[in-house]
Amino acid sequence: MQITIRGHHLVITPAIENSIKTKFDQLTKHLDQVNSMQVKLSKDHQIDKRTHKGSSNHIAEAIVRLPGVELFAQASADDMYMSIKKLTEKLKRQLQKHRKIQCNHQQVIVDM
Repeated sequence: MQITIRGHHLVITPAIENSIKTKFDQLTKHLDQVNSMQVKLSKDHQIDKRTHKGSSNHIAEAIVRLPGVELFAQASADDMYMSIKKLTEKLKRQLQKHRKIQCNHQQVIVDM
């Protein structure tokens, strides 16, 4: 599996890269079908007028390519590590749903 990590208005540190790789390795441990992953990390520089702080300005996006399907998720938070955590939770739910649909489809074919 190939993981591509890009940063937009953000420097990808080794700690962030290791965090992404460990979380996605855990995520796809039971799926051998993952062809590639693209992760885009960005930081929005808009400032909230009330608190003078950017709210939910760390954005993480990912595209997971499986045979015949592409999964996309996006998450944002005040901290990059938290946005990565939210992103992996969203992708985990999508992968579980995809696997459930795939298993049900195979069961229907066998029952026929």
